[in-house]
Amino acid sequence: MTGLQGSVTPRLHPVTFALAVAAGVGWLGFPGLLWDVAWHRTIGRDSFLSPPHVLMYAGVAANGLVAAWALTYARGRDAVAVFGRPVWRLGRATIPAGFAVSGLGFLLAITGAVMDEVWHRLVGKDVNLWSPPHLLGLGGTALIAIGLALAVAAHTRYGVRAGQRPARLLLLFLFADLIHKSMVALDHYTLDAWGRTPDFYPFLLALLLPAILITAVRAIGPGAATGAAVIFTAEHVVILLVLLGFVMRIPTFSPCPILPALAVDLVTLAAGRRRDRAGTAVLAGIAFVLALAVVEAAWMAWVVGKPWPPARVAAALPGVLLTGAGSAWVGWAVGGWVCAAASDRPADDVFSGRSRAVTLGLVALVLVGLAASYRPSRGGASARLADLGLAADTTFDYRDAVFWEAQLPDDWREPGVHRTYQEGIVDGRPFPIGPAWCAPDQTTLARELDGIRFGLSINGEAVALERYPRVARWSRGGEVCQWVAVSAFTPRPGRQALVYELRYGEGAGVGDRRRRPGTSVVAVDLVVKEP
Repeated sequence: MTGLQGSVTPRLHPVTFALAVAAGVGWLGFPGLLWDVAWHRTIGRDSFLSPPHVLMYAGVAANGLVAAWALTYARGRDAVAVFGRPVWRLGRATIPAGFAVSGLGFLLAITGAVMDEVWHRLVGKDVNLWSPPHLLGLGGTALIAIGLALAVAAHTRYGVRAGQRPARLLLLFLFADLIHKSMVALDHYTLDAWGRTPDFYPFLLALLLPAILITAVRAIGPGAATGAAVIFTAEHVVILLVLLGFVMRIPTFSPCPILPALAVDLVTLAAGRRRDRAGTAVLAGIAFVLALAVVEAAWMAWVVGKPWPPARVAAALPGVLLTGAGSAWVGWAVGGWVCAAASDRPADDVFSGRSRAVTLGLVALVLVGLAASYRPSRGGASARLADLGLAADTTFDYRDAVFWEAQLPDDWREPGVHRTYQEGIVDGRPFPIGPAWCAPDQTTLARELDGIRFGLSINGEAVALERYPRVARWSRGGEVCQWVAVSAFTPRPGRQALVYELRYGEGAGVGDRRRRPGTSVVAVDLVVKEP
């Protein structure tokens, strides 16, 4: 049987089998993550073991088990002979570096999942990715992919062995997976192109993608950046089409990163024998940013219909160029480690005796990049009603509404005070803020609404809800809902307190839904952020 090593052996090498399991089951995280985003946008906050979560957890769990097996299997054996270099020494023990990195990623991903469940219990429901637990979990899964790439290179030694196309192809899929995780990490920028800014959005792309693309080129050779981008795009489009087939609300599509990846490959090819130098990687990172600026600016102008102001693009470009150059250097360093493993050489041979300095520089740049990506939203004072531009809005999508049942406490219909936390992004479109009530059918809805009166105040000012029309919406579960169709057309950044009152008269509701007279107060702590 032929394993990843390309040699014919009586049985499948255990490390080959472990890598196949880790990469194969781990790939489930790709559709799982996209499905989870669509699930949140279509259905709302889900349970810990929702179908998308099961797919993601299966991939993470498989990698955790494989990493644990590898670290155990290495005990008492020559780790270099079994797994390939690099190996790390911990006392008398030697551990394969790739599986150790993957294991660390597993621990971070599990920690993020547990923290996420606690976060939602303490803070409230959300559908945004930019929370500490979400980012920690996503960072852990990225480390898993990096560790697997290093493990594949070390095990197959494709740089010095013939017939290793499967190993190179597997690496391309791993780099495509890293591109996917980076794009998902853009949060609301990937959900909807309308709110993409000409400064922070390109900065995030320049921070994440050149590192991955340069790693691919350094590890595999020219053409790898475009290959990984094409694989990512093909997988992404197919999965989105499947989700659309199930009437899910999917993220938006962007042309990035194929053409910018092609720019990286062209610079590398033009460099000839100097393609493995750090300076070439930096130039490729700069070429990526320039191609990115052209492609995304054209997309925003011609497809989205919201052109970026040229002055803002020009003002942001120097910082984005510097970010792309630094990210490319990180990719050069990581790719050098993969290249060393693939060629069965010590890292000092690849980095001319400076592997420790390169590694320290790599860690320092990653920390600087993470620190630079923290941009707290500037929030002003609580807005007055006159500032919010309240107006009738009968065309809203109920899944964008503040008063969407999926975003509210489970017992919000019961008398009492119910508190919840939500976040919103100022992206140039209105916030639907009207209250709603749902029932199994129109007849039941009319009867239940007979005994219910709505009230709403924003930052202590009452909203005259009787001025606004009522509209019907049908939920995905088949219920019919009546919404007070009022939206804030000029939402303001900052913390806004929305207090909804639902007053039940005598006999409100029918059948099992009949309620005693009382009032349910739903207090929404809404934090509105800049894009």
